[in-house]
Amino acid sequence: MATPQAQVGALLRQEKSDQMYVSFEFFPPRTEAGDKSLLNNIAEFKKQDPIFVDFTWGAGGSTSEKTCDLCKITKDEHGLNVNMHLTCTNMPSGKVDDALAFCKKNDIRNIVALRGDPPAGQEWQASKDGFECALDLVKYIRLHHGDYFSIAVAGYPEGHPNVIGGEGKCTDEGLKAEYDYLKAKIDAGAECIITQLFYDVDIFLAFVKRCRDMGITCPILPGMLPMVSYAGLQRMVSLCKTYMPDSVKAKVEELKEDEVAFKQYGIDLCAEMCQIMMKNGINHFHFYTLNQTHSTFEVLKKLGLFKQQA
Repeated sequence: MATPQAQVGALLRQEKSDQMYVSFEFFPPRTEAGDKSLLNNIAEFKKQDPIFVDFTWGAGGSTSEKTCDLCKITKDEHGLNVNMHLTCTNMPSGKVDDALAFCKKNDIRNIVALRGDPPAGQEWQASKDGFECALDLVKYIRLHHGDYFSIAVAGYPEGHPNVIGGEGKCTDEGLKAEYDYLKAKIDAGAECIITQLFYDVDIFLAFVKRCRDMGITCPILPGMLPMVSYAGLQRMVSLCKTYMPDSVKAKVEELKEDEVAFKQYGIDLCAEMCQIMMKNGINHFHFYTLNQTHSTFEVLKKLGLFKQQA
């Protein structure tokens, strides 16, 4: 019999403003060694009492089977609340229904509803089932599954990469459309926003304020990715079109040949960003872990949030 699964939306609404909370994201590994390492690390992440952990869904559903398996193992064997990513474009017909049926069969109650990116070398295309965007998926889940699932959606403090221009900025008109679309996802039934990574706290805080000013009241979790390597950072920033303040760019260039110092700077910067957000009332951080414990745990230690086990 499946282990009872809590709904993430309800857990987030129960969080107390004077306490701190964390959640962690993982991706399905490509090798058996990666699988073994991840499952060992999940046991360590569990010791930090995360509100939930989530697993990504490969482009076009390419990791769908492994994503589902990891969610089930993590829920049943580790007792963690899992929040499964689910995309809805560039996928075979029926894939969304199959995934939702798997979740219901295994009492997985939480979905991160996303449009999804096309697999490498492919063009974006709507699903044959009629899905064109994450809003369609949110509406579909609510229509066919009522309140069985708690639904989270993505938020983009700088704008979605598709609407960020060549100068790294989104137009005022484009940004307004982004906020209107985000509110539509919430109005359709999403209960939580998890943001894209960022390295400028002011951009995130402005994003939260604008959301609140337009009536978006649900929890907004900042997505935190401590820099680990120069090459990895360049790939991620290029993919997401992430803005980096001049001071951060200068430090990144200064340390790019020193792997140890670079990783430590990533930890220090992430902790500094979290401290600023904590002073501004943010009490839940969502970490993009890259399946590794070190950088995330070092950030938690700097924040005084790391939970030592006897």
